[in-house]
Amino acid sequence: VETEFRLMDAQIHRISSIVNQLLQFARPEEYAGWAERVDPMQAVEGTLPLVRHLLAEAGVVLRLEGRTSRQVAMNRTELQQVVVNLIANACNAMPAGGTITVSASDAERAGVNGICLRFSDTGSGMSPETLARIFDPFFTTRSARGGTGLGLSICRTLIDRQGGSIEAESRLGAGSVFTLWLPEAV
Repeated sequence: VETEFRLMDAQIHRISSIVNQLLQFARPEEYAGWAERVDPMQAVEGTLPLVRHLLAEAGVVLRLEGRTSRQVAMNRTELQQVVVNLIANACNAMPAGGTITVSASDAERAGVNGICLRFSDTGSGMSPETLARIFDPFFTTRSARGGTGLGLSICRTLIDRQGGSIEAESRLGAGSVFTLWLPEAV
């Protein structure tokens, strides 16, 4: 009976998470958090306890490289939500293990100072058709394994709301690279 209750509790938590994602997608303005000055790599490092089990289960090594001299204006929890989603997706793309490299650097776009976070993995990569749709709401390649198709769409919404951008590059068999750019906090 204890096992059954534990399984029910886990499924209720999963359903609650899906409903919250749907609400966040449907009404992002109601879920907008306050912005604070955040060191991007400190935010990344703060997600490590949250993703440690995913990395271990997938046999994935996470490497952190670089630092930024700038801070960004973004809710720390929202930035960490983006980071966790990107790491989880990379782990799913590497079922036989691999490496995720998160690198940080100062970067300028269109004359605006900011930061760049790059998430590179050694996973299976994506076809051009899949790559073209990854930010579409409800698009997933993991529906049988629990994907809702909202993760990357919500990530884009969170980054766009701060005046930043998120881009992806990928080739089948060659892994993927997600690049986040956020303006410097003033």
